[in-house]
Amino acid sequence: MSINAKEENYELMEMLGQTVLFTNMRIDRSTVPEGLYAYYVRHDDDCTGEICEIKPSVMVNHWGTIICKEQIQMNDYWHSRFVDENDYSYTGDTATLEEYMNTDYSEEQAEEMEMK
Repeated sequence: MSINAKEENYELMEMLGQTVLFTNMRIDRSTVPEGLYAYYVRHDDDCTGEICEIKPSVMVNHWGTIICKEQIQMNDYWHSRFVDENDYSYTGDTATLEEYMNTDYSEEQAEEMEMK
């Protein structure tokens, strides 16, 4: 079963240098607005809960779905992107798809760095 991307409340994550939306559900890709990119994330074979791979589709070890503003470069041969625990982190914040689309996270990140 897949859900409508516009009706979900997402967790925000930092992944590979950009802020992305995360849900543990599979989304209906036809509900993702033009200009955004959706990828499935896969967890490791040992089921430790660590994300290990980003792919256009995942059949086994599905961990969730991310939506991002910038395309993620995939390995040409595997059509995937391997990640390790240093490539992502959960921010503890949530957002709807509309909030995400209307927020410039690069500005927010710069402001947070100035405050530290």
